[in-house]
Amino acid sequence: MHKFKSYFAPWLPYLLVAAAILLLAALPEHMQAALSYSRDGIADAQYWRLVTGHLLHSNNWHLLMNLGGLLLAMLLHAGCFSYRQLAAHWLLCAVAISVLLYVGSEQIRIYVGLSGLLHAMLTLGALKDIQQKINTGWLLLAGLIAKVSFEQWHGPDEDLAKLINASVATDAHLYGVISALVLGLPAIIWLNTKKAQQH
Repeated sequence: MHKFKSYFAPWLPYLLVAAAILLLAALPEHMQAALSYSRDGIADAQYWRLVTGHLLHSNNWHLLMNLGGLLLAMLLHAGCFSYRQLAAHWLLCAVAISVLLYVGSEQIRIYVGLSGLLHAMLTLGALKDIQQKINTGWLLLAGLIAKVSFEQWHGPDEDLAKLINASVATDAHLYGVISALVLGLPAIIWLNTKKAQQH
């Protein structure tokens, strides 16, 4: 039993996020509307929307795709961070993405979805791999930067927008990568500097 618990322990934070997403998806529409990222709501000091909007979805396809992304993040990097680190990373990145949307993307009035935060999760995982000298971290980071760069140049995928019944907020993807880089790079630089001083 102890081995079973220890094996699944790294998955717990991801499973809790998945459970929260599923619970919120079951709420009535008016309650979801009160939790979504809303530019007007945030302007009225409804600051919880900076976080809760990331846990809501426009329809079931949107929900399933983001649960798949969460599963990928879990399979790649579960156990790389402590529970406390994950909680801090996810909360800070969620708020940062929302603030950047508010400041830098005035055209986005309403936003729901985990995709921006997923890009942050994957970027933080890539940085952790790089810190641990795992070469695939560079490939993942390069792939994420290439993806968000292409999205900024090409614009959102219209077919995907039809599937999820909402505009694809590519700016949120970009801000997810940026927030994770701002959060993760100083830690890597500090650790490398510390190691160099010890030698």
